Amino acid sequence: MVRKLEYDVVIVGLGPAGSSLAYHLRKTGLRVAGLDIVDWDGLWGKPCGDAIGEHHFHENHMPLPDGDALANRVEGIDIYSPSEEVKLRVNGKGFMINRNAYGRRLVEEAEKAGVSIHLKTYVYKPILDNGRLVGVAAKKEGEEIIFSGKVIVDATGTSGVIRRRLPKEWPVNEPLKPVDMNVAYRRIVRLKDPIDDPSYIRIYVNQEIAPGGYWWLFPKSEYVANIGLGVQGGRGYPHPKEIYEQKLMKRSDVGSQVEVYADAGAAVPTRRPANTLVWDNFLGIGDNGYTVNPVHGGGMGYAMHAAYHASRAIVNAFEEGDFTRHGPLWSLNIAYMRGLGAKQASLDIFRMYLQELSNEEIEWGLRNGVMRAEDAYETSVTGDLKANLSVLDKAKLLVKLLGRPSMLQELITVSRYMKRVKELYKTYPENPDELSSWVAKVEALYKEYKTKLNINW
Repeated sequence: MVRKLEYDVVIVGLGPAGSSLAYHLRKTGLRVAGLDIVDWDGLWGKPCGDAIGEHHFHENHMPLPDGDALANRVEGIDIYSPSEEVKLRVNGKGFMINRNAYGRRLVEEAEKAGVSIHLKTYVYKPILDNGRLVGVAAKKEGEEIIFSGKVIVDATGTSGVIRRRLPKEWPVNEPLKPVDMNVAYRRIVRLKDPIDDPSYIRIYVNQEIAPGGYWWLFPKSEYVANIGLGVQGGRGYPHPKEIYEQKLMKRSDVGSQVEVYADAGAAVPTRRPANTLVWDNFLGIGDNGYTVNPVHGGGMGYAMHAAYHASRAIVNAFEEGDFTRHGPLWSLNIAYMRGLGAKQASLDIFRMYLQELSNEEIEWGLRNGVMRAEDAYETSVTGDLKANLSVLDKAKLLVKLLGRPSMLQELITVSRYMKRVKELYKTYPENPDELSSWVAKVEALYKEYKTKLNINW
């Protein structure tokens, strides 16, 4: 016998995106269900660097981590060149969090306020009625359950439990290419020796160790660190776990592990956002909608941002009684794409260029001040390559770049296309009927850019 439960909103997946949405909807008076396959101890279980900037909490009206959810306060980032002889220090406040503790806090507060939480619940397909999405089918402790709702939210990450089973002609069913993701592996470990200056997280750019990505050492305390790496997918690189064991473990800092608390791997989207996060009765947010910073792969803040705007769109949809793509739900797209999505697309252009650089080129650029610490941070936050456009006019840097004429021309090209794609995202269509023509413009711009830089993937 199949049990049927009726809600207004059904959120599938209670990671950073889904739990943030449940938190925002908890006091709206809507009947909300939050579903996840894990138990309480498994919430927010996807492996991650665990670092997040403080500004994300303020901008998206989320509670700051404290108590057992706060592992360490971060004062900034140190970025190392391939030789590690050049270090850029980027100051900026943030946190190392204990993901499960913070995720549990959000879900518990949502549940106390009336959100119906269903853990250890396996959702295996969407339910469509005459072509309209009306719910999801799930199993919980051997029982078949249909969760029906006027709005179904897929927050299941790259697995896309709902999204990838929707009709192929729906634009939200947009596949993720392997080259547009990073395959990551990380361990949380206790080290033998104390970490020097644990308030700064460390990023190491080295194409021989982490091709198309980077490796990191993020202190969670004086002796405990989150250490991992990500490599670009789809290009035949070794699995990051293999690289970790064969290369990173030979280092005196990483190899001095006296205890491994956890280890796991995951796929992370590193591209522009999905062309649309919205369709009739459907929203896809977080990694599911490819809402991730393409340069450093950080997704928690982007997930919170998408969830915040999703909550506002959902409330407006119920006020108007319209749950189609032509109604208030589309406002999620407008808010995200014209704001953070435009920056994300711009950074995607930058990401493609960075992934093509050799260690020698990266070393030269960092050593000669082509990218300064404050510029690196500003580019990753704003999506503007100001380090290359604004300072190219400065004679000192121009003289340096004349020693590398090809890099000079490439940086000019990258800067121009970053600006062009950002401007294009600022014109994201008000009407979903104009989506296909807008997408065609985006794809044409990307094709043109990749041809100019001879990017063949």
